[in-house]
Formats: sequence, C-alpha cells, structure tokens
Amino acid sequence: IEFWLLMRRGFSLGVAMGTGFILHVPRVGKNGGGMNRLILESKHSSNACFYNSHSTLSITTHRNVISSRSIHRKLSIRAVTSAPTDGSNTVLTSEESESKPVKLPTNDSSPELLKIRHTTAHVMAMAVQRLFPDAQVTIGPWIENGFYYDFAMPEAFVEEDLKKIKKEIDRIIKANLPLRREEVSREEAERRIKEINEPYKLEILQSIKTEPITIYHIGDEWWDLCAGPHVETTRKLNAKAISLESIAGAYWRGDEKNAMLQRIYGTAWENPDQLKQYVRMKEEAKKRDHRVLGQKLDLFSIQEDAGQGFVFWHPKGAMIRQIIEDFWKKQHVEAGYEFLYTPHMANLDLWKTSGHFDFYQESMFDQMEVETEQFQIKPMNCPFHCLVYKQGLKSYRDLPL
Repeated sequence: IEFWLLMRRGFSLGVAMGTGFILHVPRVGKNGGGMNRLILESKHSSNACFYNSHSTLSITTHRNVISSRSIHRKLSIRAVTSAPTDGSNTVLTSEESESKPVKLPTNDSSPELLKIRHTTAHVMAMAVQRLFPDAQVTIGPWIENGFYYDFAMPEAFVEEDLKKIKKEIDRIIKANLPLRREEVSREEAERRIKEINEPYKLEILQSIKTEPITIYHIGDEWWDLCAGPHVETTRKLNAKAISLESIAGAYWRGDEKNAMLQRIYGTAWENPDQLKQYVRMKEEAKKRDHRVLGQKLDLFSIQEDAGQGFVFWHPKGAMIRQIIEDFWKKQHVEAGYEFLYTPHMANLDLWKTSGHFDFYQESMFDQMEVETEQFQIKPMNCPFHCLVYKQGLKSYRDLPL
C-alpha cells in the first residue's frame, strides 16, 4: 500500500500494528492543546513501515499500491480519540478530528451530575421493587462513575433482569414524578419502616445519630431514608444517558458474617454523549487490562494451584519488573535514601508491643507456630526499622534534621 495522508501537520508518534498503524497528530485550531490519535486498519495487512515529511505521510507494503482516492476502500478509521495536554478526559464525538471534544464531568465538578446519579439510584430501587415486590432495599449511594444499590432478594438477579429494570426506569422518568423531601421524627420513621417490613432500613435508621430524620419520596409511591441531594422531578433524568452495567454480590455492611445481598451497578450522565464517551473509555480500558495483556504478552500468570492471586513472573515480565525496580532504587539513592532488608515475619510479641496486633488483628493473616513460638507475617515495616535504630547508641547529630 502506498498513499499520502494530506495533512498540513506533522505527526509526533506512529506505531505499526499487525493490521495497520496508530498515528498521533497535533490538534490545532480553537480546540487545540492536545493530540489526535488516529487508528487506521489496512484490509491488506503486511509488514507496514512509514515515514513522514512535514506535510505528507507514506505507508508502503510489499503487495500493491493504492492512491489517496481509494483510501476509504482499503482503510477503515476505527477510532479517533483525543489526548489533551491538560490531563482531562475528553473524546471526539465523531471520526473527524476537528469535532468539538466532550469533557466528562465528575461528581466534584458537577453538583448536578451528583444529584442525577443519586436520584437514578433511587429510581432504580423503585423500579426493582415494582418488578420484584419481595425485594428489600438497603443502601444506594453514588460512586465515581455512577451508582449502585444493594438488595435482599429471595432469588438471584440475572442479566436479563437488567433490561426489564431499565425499561421500568424509563417509565418512571417519563412519568415526571416529583421528588419531595420530608422531615420526620425518629419514632415516625421507625413506624413507617415497620409498616412496610424493611428490616435493613430499620438498621440504617438506628445508625443515624442526627435528627430530624429525612426521607425522600418519588411521587406518592416510593420513599427511602436519605439526606439528598436529588433533582426536582424524574424528568430531569435523561433516560438515554443511563445504563445498568452489572450484577454483583455484596455482604451487608461489608461483613462476611452478614447476609449476602445483590448489588446492581449503573452509570448515569448529564447527556447521551457523555455516556457514549464513558462506554468508549471502558472499552479502551478493557484492551489495556493488565490481566489480559499479561497473558497475551506472556509477562506473568496467576497460578491458582499455588494460591489465589499469586503472580508468577515469566522471563519477559521479570525483565520489565527488574528495569522498573532498578529505576526505583536509582532514584531513591540519588535522593539520599538508604536501603534496609528485613524479615517477612516476626515474633507475635513484637506486633503486640507495636500495637499492630491490637488495632489490625482482623485484617492480618493468622499466626503460625514455629518451634513453640507464635510468629506473624508482617503487616508493616515500621517495627523492624525501630529495632534497627535501637542497635547501638545514637547521637542527636545523626538525626535527619
């Protein structure tokens, strides 16, 4: 293949792929300040090589020649994304590099988005209880990219249920139901909760230390204990900017001794373009998932026969790890740090003296007995460093001041 990409811009970085190439082109104009990333795929792939002049790009292979007129027949532009220099998340909404990029807001940058996500969580819970009357609601907060709600259910959700729940969400949004805040006494809240037989809500009520108790209603049909904030009506939510993503299990209060609940994750945005960008970003993240790449590139494997989550570094991965560790050590030495090597475990009495055992026992591995002594795998390094410092007399002149 040989063609010229007619651009009056140079390119900064090109990466050859098995079926084409990736090109980074400076973005100019009023939306400037970053790089446009073009991923092009050749349907006649062979070992592509490329070079650039100031305004043209030529790609050659060993098979045949194609002029710029036939570029659309032989190449497909798979994606055009933007990588701005300011570090913000943006993506182009079309395949044309001059399109206006869409910025993804965050819960911190957009109070309205936070309200949308919080309200969507409530609307989803309402939809679930319409479709599954035996479902009991627990908690449903907003999170970084959306929201979730935990439910106590006699039967497990399946993926098909998400489609039914989303349709019900759309109906609730279309109904334009008002969201109303109500303040009640603790006794009144308890009475209402017992009336609808929601034991998890009762436990949540007991954990609330302030009064009055606030309740948010959706229309006259559904309510939950909540401090807000929320949008004014369900029509303020854009049904096309909402997606239910997955189902997972979650212990009540995060304690494995408690009941296993079912969690539905969702995402909600201010408009459909933001949702599309979020989906694209997730797809790109999947391609770069270290667990997948580690296997494909033969960098490492996780051997379940040896233990859950144990990583075995293969030769290629071990070399990458060594390069990173060497760099890390070099930077620390140049900054004036010194190294210590200490054991991976110690006598249990040391961790009792340091206070780690009393404070963190539940999060630590179980102790092991070696020759009638109790040993503990280290949760931290600091007691070891204290022991080293205690070795020999020290002058105040030795202190790092």
